[in-house]
Amino acid sequence: MDSRQSSPPPGPDVDSLSAREIELRKQIEQLQDFVEHGPEREREAEEERLRTLPPPTEIQDRLREKKFMDQLSRGELKNEMRNQTKSGLLLLLLILSTLAIGWWIYQTVQ
Repeated sequence: MDSRQSSPPPGPDVDSLSAREIELRKQIEQLQDFVEHGPEREREAEEERLRTLPPPTEIQDRLREKKFMDQLSRGELKNEMRNQTKSGLLLLLLILSTLAIGWWIYQTVQ
């Protein structure tokens, strides 16, 4: 017998490995393309979205909602300011009463 053995003919293992290599190379190319051009594509898509007008019914709905909120917000703003002032005053009284009780406890313990 010859000391050198001939290599086995390429079988399904070699074919599956070369197919896997081709698949991996394609994935690597896709990932490189995404890394190089992905942010630019995202920026262009966002610019296109901003340039595109919404459907007319949506524009009308938005205008109607904005008008309603503008009219409503005048009276609500006064009410909200009144409620915040009242809440601020109650918070101040709560803090002062907590400090007073703390001071009283401190004086009692001494």
